Amino acid sequence: MILYILAIATVILYFYNLGSFQVWQPNEAFYAEASRRMLLTGDYITPYYNEELRFQKPPLTYWLVAIGYWLFGINEFGLRFFHAILGLGTGFITSLLAWLLTKDLRVSVLSFLILVLSSQFFVNAHYASPEVPLAFFICATLTSWYAYYKTKRLHFLIIAFLSSSLGMLVKGPVAFVMPALIVFTFLILERPRELLDKKYYLLTPFALALGLWWHVYHFLVHGSVFLKVFLAENIQRIYTGKEPVYFYLLDTLVSFFPYSLLFFPALFWSLLKARKELKFVTLWILSFFLVFSLIKKKIPLYVMPAYPAMAVVTAYFLINSPWERIKRWNGIFVSLLLFALTTVAVLYFGLNKVFILLSIVPLLFLKVEVRYAPALAMAVFYVFLAGAILPYLETFRKTKNLGEFIKELDPEREYQTYQIGHFHHSLPFYAERRIIRNKTPEKNSIVIFEIGKFDGCEPIRKFYLYKGSESRLFKFLMDSKKNKNFSEFGVCLYL
Repeated sequence: MILYILAIATVILYFYNLGSFQVWQPNEAFYAEASRRMLLTGDYITPYYNEELRFQKPPLTYWLVAIGYWLFGINEFGLRFFHAILGLGTGFITSLLAWLLTKDLRVSVLSFLILVLSSQFFVNAHYASPEVPLAFFICATLTSWYAYYKTKRLHFLIIAFLSSSLGMLVKGPVAFVMPALIVFTFLILERPRELLDKKYYLLTPFALALGLWWHVYHFLVHGSVFLKVFLAENIQRIYTGKEPVYFYLLDTLVSFFPYSLLFFPALFWSLLKARKELKFVTLWILSFFLVFSLIKKKIPLYVMPAYPAMAVVTAYFLINSPWERIKRWNGIFVSLLLFALTTVAVLYFGLNKVFILLSIVPLLFLKVEVRYAPALAMAVFYVFLAGAILPYLETFRKTKNLGEFIKELDPEREYQTYQIGHFHHSLPFYAERRIIRNKTPEKNSIVIFEIGKFDGCEPIRKFYLYKGSESRLFKFLMDSKKNKNFSEFGVCLYL
């Protein structure tokens, strides 16, 4: 019963304060503004950010945001709505995968919780970017394929190929290549003769055509301009980078928290005991870690499509392994750590002390069910994050106020608008216009300038703005406390 209550509470948590915070700079701003432009112009094929072509990612993420805008208005809730939905959807598919593999409802529900509460996944499900949609479609591809493998029902195979195509429209060929590699390797090990199944080879061209038509179209229309971006995003990252080969092993400890400390023992246990029911998901995990460890450019998000499989392995270990001591110590450590972090943050930033009392609850829960205590502790910490930390940070974020002032100053958009000094990526979204950067302003224009870097006119109004990356949340948080990396910007009419 406790497990199911936690799952329901987590679904509600996913929408808690979802639209209460401004667009995060720089990355989320690209999707916020390009999707707004798509909705207003009706051009859903060619993404533009700040009136500049943006070919870095295919269009499906923009489409999801545009649909959110259409449903809820052009606002922060509409921006993030479908990412939260796909985050929960990935968790739901993961629970189905766990059920297919184990026929154990507790493993299924716990797999859902481990995935959707893992730190990297949760954050990205509340942030407009391609990562969660890609994880959703890769998870749907591999789960549907495994359902076909077990049942031989054709519609599961069709869903798998369709999901792969949609994944390619999120982030390119990787959405086809990685599932294909995992399935191929699994069949080589388990049932090589199935590789002769003609249905795979008949469906593949259709899947590639549906998934790569956008790439082909823009290559034909824009030629080398598109090809340069495509190669930089998909090929150059293979051989450019300096991170060590063990990067993802270390990063997992943070990115897959609060069950990251159990994941490696769980994987070792499943390999040691040769758990046949976990063979597919174990191969899924090892494939992602091996391939992306060999690629020179390493970013934590690259292995996030392996998180569903990692969640299943960890949940199965928690329910079925006899290693009770390690489970207990993990529950105690996570609960104490999050309690300590909450307490220190409340006292250091002067936040509501009620959150300290709330963070005690998981410690009391340890006596009830230690296996689920990390999930509860993490859920409570996210309440603290969305209910206290982010509202605190919001008081330091004035880009939205600046954009609204520019709209009031020039409601008909008669003037060109320039920004001199640091460029704020969410400003085109909030000002609803192109912001010209790195150019000398022309007469009869609006100029936003860092004080001391432009003397062509006197500021009508000043704004105190952050100049770092808001996406680096911890650094932004510490900078806000120390009043570091902020500058005063003026706005003037340059006539």
